[in-house]
Amino acid sequence: MSIKEIATQLDLSVSTVSRALNDYPDISPRTKKRVMKEAMRQGYQLKGADSAHWVQAKRVITAIVPSQEAQYLDAILSKVLAGVRQALQVEGYLLQVVMIDTGEQELSEFERLVKAGDQEGFLLLRTRVNDPKIHRLLKLNVPFVCYGRNEQADAFAWLDLDNYQVGRLSLNQLYEQGHRHIGVITVNDRYYFAKERQRGIQSAAQEKALSINIEDYLEVGFNEEETYLACAEYLLQRPHITALICLTSTSARSAALAVMRIKGMEHDICVVGCDTPFDELAANMGIVCIQQAAPNQIGEQLAKMMTSRIKGVPVEALQKILAPGVVQTGF
Repeated sequence: MSIKEIATQLDLSVSTVSRALNDYPDISPRTKKRVMKEAMRQGYQLKGADSAHWVQAKRVITAIVPSQEAQYLDAILSKVLAGVRQALQVEGYLLQVVMIDTGEQELSEFERLVKAGDQEGFLLLRTRVNDPKIHRLLKLNVPFVCYGRNEQADAFAWLDLDNYQVGRLSLNQLYEQGHRHIGVITVNDRYYFAKERQRGIQSAAQEKALSINIEDYLEVGFNEEETYLACAEYLLQRPHITALICLTSTSARSAALAVMRIKGMEHDICVVGCDTPFDELAANMGIVCIQQAAPNQIGEQLAKMMTSRIKGVPVEALQKILAPGVVQTGF
């Protein structure tokens, strides 16, 4: 008899069953009763307060990254995950990173991972609008923390940048510098951060009576080479553009490189990089950086929130928004 068999029989995660047997406070009395009843039915004997310790899930936290974003790890998420890993090690946890395709097989792949029972909690990176993984974890009552929000933000733990204000800050910065012909390099707005940044840009533009036409938006992915080629073609077709707001650090670097090669070092197109660390590369490329906390510090915060959630801290106490930092520029 194993904990996995109880989980399968009750359609619960291994983590939930383990936590129910160990009387964790975040598991409802009803769920605990179901688990205990099934355990006894299958012949499992409780022999004391610590009797179920051996069936606890391994001290592993699984970080889920959409596979299409593998290129994006080098820019931001790899540093965030490094911070997560270091902070979790201090608490005795291991971090494993799993890429899951966002196509038709996403939920089935995720289901297999959850029911394998090799983790005590999940860290979800780059949340999407109507994200099926969030729906499933909420139903199973599995501890998880998101780096980012979506429309269900009240129901789970998360750490996120104020992406609406990022969009507003980007537009206002360029407007104050005299730019009136502004393009936006975006990603698919199924990503919640992109949707919010676009909303902030449009809000600030409307206040300034500034029109950013739909044809001045360019949607790209997370591959730097493909984004560079798309940005170069975009700029050649729109000579009136004097500034670009790039919604990711990947697109900011790609767009800045395209500007340098098309316009030369004495270029007159300003590139703003949302959520872009201010470093030597950004400075040399002349990128205006909208920055929050350092990525490794964000990772440390996520790790602390994850361990707190595992210990039963309510989600309402684990919802934190980060204000955009100072705008910095290399030129």
